[in-house]
Amino acid sequence: MKVYRKGSGEEYTPFNHFEMTTQAIFNKSTGSDKVNVTLSTLKKGTGSSDEVHEHSDQVFYMIQGELLIYAKGELKERLTKGDAILVKAGDVHAVKNEKDEDCVYCAITVPPLEATH
Repeated sequence: MKVYRKGSGEEYTPFNHFEMTTQAIFNKSTGSDKVNVTLSTLKKGTGSSDEVHEHSDQVFYMIQGELLIYAKGELKERLTKGDAILVKAGDVHAVKNEKDEDCVYCAITVPPLEATH
């Protein structure tokens, strides 16, 4: 077993994202070969451009705030605390926070992406 302690994971900004902070909870470097788990925090105006993960599904679980999910510039979903979304491999997606309150979500990626940042 492996325990994650709050605030102990590496912080980075993922590829194709802007001004958001992601913290690694579990990944290959922490001993998890089959799943990547991260905690992302988006301040107002931050997020990502459209991206596609050809071979990985992602689940985003909302912890705080509001997350807007876009695809090709079109708003697809608005998520709030307790909501979750499944982004299947091959789905175009982008995320953004437009509220004053920080948006915090947990992302679970299976299988892990080859590179994240």
